[in-house]
Amino acid sequence: MVLPRMSMNNEKQKWKEFGIWLINYYNLNNKNINECTITVTYYFPTKHRHDADNYTPKNLFDSFTESGLLIDDDFDHVKQLIIQGSYSKGNPKTVFTINY
Repeated sequence: MVLPRMSMNNEKQKWKEFGIWLINYYNLNNKNINECTITVTYYFPTKHRHDADNYTPKNLFDSFTESGLLIDDDFDHVKQLIIQGSYSKGNPKTVFTINY
């Protein structure tokens, strides 16, 4: 869904704030990871078709850098980004795995 710029910016800020809260909750802030591979696995509650390009984690990556989890989210620091989907009936979730 396309929203007006002001609404999109508000949504982006909410995701960023949530990501920072989550990183702090798990005590992962200020790790300053220099080089890593990040795998994002989306577990969907149904086996319906999902387009991979609709699930980019851009808004959360901003929180990774602002919280100090990553030094930066550019290609010099995130060497590989893997986005994958799977099925998990009754337990939908998104899992980030950071190998460094």
